[in-house]
Amino acid sequence: MPILEFYCPNCDEVFEELVRSSQKKSSIACPTCKNKQVSRQVSVFSARGASAEKAASVPSACGRCGDPNGPCAS
Repeated sequence: MPILEFYCPNCDEVFEELVRSSQKKSSIACPTCKNKQVSRQVSVFSARGASAEKAASVPSACGRCGDPNGPCAS
């Protein structure tokens, strides 16, 4: 069961949801305003390893749009 990220345009909320493979996207609602018109976001992750110091100097990808250059302006 993956944890997916969603965005609610109604209240500008980004939230995570534990989604079962049989669960339909239409059943997912924003926890803040209960809006069901949410969009799935590109999730970013990080892993720790021998090159953790090198990775720390690289800017992280945007959690909203997934742009690898960093946070978007919107």
